[in-house]
Amino acid sequence: MPAKTAPKQAIGTVINDSPISFIEIGELSLDSANPRMPESVLRDEKSMMTFIAESTAIEDLMQAIAQNGFFEGEPVVAIRENDKLVVVEGNRRLTAVRLLSNPYLVDKPAGRIVSISESALHKPPKIPVIVRKSREEVLPYLGFRHITGVKQWEPLAKARYIEQIYEGTDSKSPPEIRYAEVARIIGSRKDHIHRNLDALAVYRVIRDNDFFQIPDLSEKSIRFAVLSTAVADEKIGIYLGVSRSTEDDEDALPNHPINNSSALKEKNIRDMADWLYKKDEKGQTRVGESRNLRQLSAVVGTKHALEAFRSGSTLSYAYRLTKGASEELKELLYEAENVLTRAVGFVANVDYEQELYMLAKQLREKINLIGKTIQDKKISSDEF
Repeated sequence: MPAKTAPKQAIGTVINDSPISFIEIGELSLDSANPRMPESVLRDEKSMMTFIAESTAIEDLMQAIAQNGFFEGEPVVAIRENDKLVVVEGNRRLTAVRLLSNPYLVDKPAGRIVSISESALHKPPKIPVIVRKSREEVLPYLGFRHITGVKQWEPLAKARYIEQIYEGTDSKSPPEIRYAEVARIIGSRKDHIHRNLDALAVYRVIRDNDFFQIPDLSEKSIRFAVLSTAVADEKIGIYLGVSRSTEDDEDALPNHPINNSSALKEKNIRDMADWLYKKDEKGQTRVGESRNLRQLSAVVGTKHALEAFRSGSTLSYAYRLTKGASEELKELLYEAENVLTRAVGFVANVDYEQELYMLAKQLREKINLIGKTIQDKKISSDEF
């Protein structure tokens, strides 16, 4: 049976009503299952401490503790795991305190780390710790703190954490039920949980293929939020194998790749990784800004447009080959109408200027061209 997570109503009391103990820092271990820890980092204490020291503003935290001591009102949270006390909340603070006592616990410590350690007024040998029995007891608390709370993690770390909660739900239940359970536990929405787990499954295909050898793309640099947004789109989701289309073109059916990774389409995921992350000599990707995902959605859902885009056409050109071009023209014309309406409000209050007259004339010519082109299409359609 999977481990049970704490009920939602108990989340606050799990931590707030727990006794605090002062424990020697040498008796505490860093969390090898920390969602923020990249998978490329070795799971020994020195490697994990080195990563934390190099990737966070550890010196500022060290300085604060060195001058003022450890703030007892915010204890770290630990669990008993494999005969060790593993800190599941407060790894950065534990690292800072350790480095105050010995800055050479990490590889090649920065000069400022050594200097702070040497001049520290406080080097706490013990820190306040709340000890709980299991990780499952603490995971809901971490969710409120780092997923929906004020100290939110970066998107990839959030997705890994959500998976940890998901794995603690009943594996015999349908995925939709499990998504809802995770959402209930951490105070989120079911669709948000589903979307993150789908994106995590797609990310792992990219990771397992060495990021498709895309220059400078890695676990640390990948913009997971962009991938998550793309995967959530129905047409892109079908293209990647996250979901599948139906014969009657109703809503796509989910494949739940977090459970069924074989449904994912590796070749198409390679395409998507190239389009989202591979940069040209100007530092631009094929898709560009995330708002262009709407256009990409229309392109992957239209065969001839997709073929054109794969062959090297720009996204804007490929998009014009889809039915979506009609909707884009409507939006542009509505925007133009709004701007011209504002201009009409000014025209009575300005004097004649040749430049203004020529601009108005050019606008009229363009409007006539658009209107005539649309009218010709109607005539052609009627003749058919």
